[in-house]
Amino acid sequence: MINDIEFYLYVFLIFVWLIYILNSLYQNYKMKRFLPKRVEEIFTIPFYIFSLLTFFSLTKRLTNIILINNTENIIIFRSFWSIGLIFIGIFFCFFSIFLYIYVNFFEKSFPSCITTKNNKPLQGIYNYIRHPSYYIFFFITFGTALCLLNFLLFIVACINHMCLYFYYMIEENQIRKTNSYYNEYLKKTKRFLPNLSKLSPS
Repeated sequence: MINDIEFYLYVFLIFVWLIYILNSLYQNYKMKRFLPKRVEEIFTIPFYIFSLLTFFSLTKRLTNIILINNTENIIIFRSFWSIGLIFIGIFFCFFSIFLYIYVNFFEKSFPSCITTKNNKPLQGIYNYIRHPSYYIFFFITFGTALCLLNFLLFIVACINHMCLYFYYMIEENQIRKTNSYYNEYLKKTKRFLPNLSKLSPS
């Protein structure tokens, strides 16, 4: 029974990460960029390292279950705390998928209301926060680390989170130098913490 639950958990994580990796490859293909071309893109390397470590860990654990039927070194579902952390991780992963789908397929504010002159009021998530992808990466990396109860993945997730912080800072400074509309947008929003004052009734 435990092996079955673990198997479906790992399949779920592989499915989630395949979506992210395939989409990343597709975006790079559209932009004809397969290697880092800007200095700030170096800060994205920890995310790719995290992805490789995740697939390695998942492959190893699935091999133990399917071929060897061995749960040695698999520590999940052995205590109340581990179960709690895993459920938190699953929630993080689902929330990351939800936010990812919303930003990529339903969000209409970016880039028209941010990088071009537009008299319409800014709406949607970009009205409150400039980088929702920061949270997408946060929830998927820490969610995966919690699901697998992998301390190494947790450390790499922390490094990735800090690197992305600097990545977005550099990116903002570069865009604001060439885009006056974006510069105005920076004055109206917060970088990472939502501008909750906009939620209050005027």
